Amino acid sequence: MKKYILIPLIALTVVFAAFQIQQKPTLYMIGDSTMHNNDKDLWGWGTTIADHLDLTRIDLVNSATAGRSTRTFIKEGRWDKVYSALKPGDYVIMGFGHNEGSKPDTSKAGYRGVLKGTGADSLVLNWPNNVVEVVHSYGWYIRKFIRDTKAKGATPIVVSMIPRREWDKNGKIQRADKDYGLWAKQVANEESVAFVDLNEITASKYDKLTHDQVFALFGKDHTHTNKDGAVISAQSFVDGLKLQPNVTLNNYLKK
Repeated sequence: MKKYILIPLIALTVVFAAFQIQQKPTLYMIGDSTMHNNDKDLWGWGTTIADHLDLTRIDLVNSATAGRSTRTFIKEGRWDKVYSALKPGDYVIMGFGHNEGSKPDTSKAGYRGVLKGTGADSLVLNWPNNVVEVVHSYGWYIRKFIRDTKAKGATPIVVSMIPRREWDKNGKIQRADKDYGLWAKQVANEESVAFVDLNEITASKYDKLTHDQVFALFGKDHTHTNKDGAVISAQSFVDGLKLQPNVTLNNYLKK
C-alpha cells in the first residue's frame, strides 16, 4: 500500500517543481543601443543591470536593439516578439528617446522619426512599395508598450533616456526634461505605472565629476557609454527603483 501512495506523491512533487520553474518571471528590456550594445568597447546598461539581479529567481532578456526608436521597434516586429513571450508576473523596462528626433517621412533619415509630444495626432506615410504607415507621437508608442504589457499581466516600468555627454551653458549635463524624458514621465503618470528618471539621476552623478572623468565613461561619441558608463547607468536605475518600494521588481534585486 505504501508503495502505491508513494508514486503519486513523487509525481505531484515533479509537477509542482516544473510549475515553479515555469513561473519564474522574466525581465524584458526594450530600447536602443544605450541599453544593448556590442559589450566590447561600447556597453548598454541593460547588460550591466544583470549584476544587480538575483538571476536564480528572475530571467533577464535584453531585447533592446541599436538604432531603434519606439516607432521602428514596433514597425520591425521586435515588440511583437517580446509581447508574444510575455506572461503574468513578467516585467518590461522601456527606455527610448535617442533615435526619435528626425522628421518622420519616407526617406532614410525619416525612417525612425516620430511626432513630438504625447498627443493622439498622427501622420500617414505612403511608402514606394505601396505600404501605408501611420506614424504616431512618442507618447503614443510608449503608451502602447505600457498597455500591451498590462494586458499580459506583466509590469511596465518606464525610464527616461540616459544623458548624453553634453553640457549646458551653466556647466551642467544637459537634461531631457523638456522633451523625451518629460514625455516619458507624463505618459507613465497618466497610465499609473512606475517611472525611473534615469536621465536626471545619472546626470546628477555626472555633474559631480570633471569633464575628463565624464569623457572617460563614453566611447568616441556623446551618446554611447563604455562599460564603466553602463555600470553607472544601471546603478542609477536601481537607485530610482529603490525609491519606489511598491514596485515588485525590487524583490528580485540582490540583497
